[in-house]
Amino acid sequence: MLPPLITPYFPQYAEDTVENSASKLLDGSISAVFGGLFPFLHPGEEWPKCKECGNRLVPYLQINVTTSSTPEDFRRRVPSLEPEGTTILQVLLCTTETNNGTCFEGWANCITEEESWLVRRIHFAADGHDLADAAAYESVRTELEENEEITVIPERVITGWTAGRPETEHDEGYLYNPEDEQYYEEHEPAEGLKLLGYPIRGKYYNNTSVSDNCQVGDAGSHDEWQCLIQLGTREEDNPIYTTGNIYVNQCALHPDSFEAVSSGTW
Repeated sequence: MLPPLITPYFPQYAEDTVENSASKLLDGSISAVFGGLFPFLHPGEEWPKCKECGNRLVPYLQINVTTSSTPEDFRRRVPSLEPEGTTILQVLLCTTETNNGTCFEGWANCITEEESWLVRRIHFAADGHDLADAAAYESVRTELEENEEITVIPERVITGWTAGRPETEHDEGYLYNPEDEQYYEEHEPAEGLKLLGYPIRGKYYNNTSVSDNCQVGDAGSHDEWQCLIQLGTREEDNPIYTTGNIYVNQCALHPDSFEAVSSGTW
């Protein structure tokens, strides 16, 4: 039986500069912010740090999973934490330059042991009174901008997402029969930043979960990973690209259980 088809969603970027992108993300008038230097934090919360090197993490992607600007298919996978207010899914990475590419890539490739990212759902009230003031972290932003070893990703606003053609699993991850060639060509996974769909695989595949499985819950170790976000596959769409395709897998049984994956042909 062939793998089930999954529809991917691709970003629609704002053509012009968007003022007050944080408030627009919070009120749902845009879907996501790619990059930038404004991680959504609660008052008094410390700017997250890398557990491997101790440097500050930088925002890679922050998505409002409450607004209809974000695809319903994705919001079913990452539901809001509360019926009122706004839930943001955050992906923060350590982009410190190392001998392994970036610190995050070293961890994703299982070269280093400590987590070099933060992926979480965080919730805010509708009026945003529990959102930390950006001015409180101005010194951290200056520190990041002046550190030549850390890549700060330029901010791009994602107003919404466009559905692509349904995808099948990449042929590096599934053995197709010769008669399936046309089917594969019609549903081959696409490159670039996308929500859902199937990721681009390479000959080599490294992931950060213990024993390749999710350990959450009482059912014991289980392998129910699904691609949630393909973060990037090329230098053109992945600002920290050095070693391979990177993506976020989510456990199908536990919405807050994630693993980082790096895959490529080296």
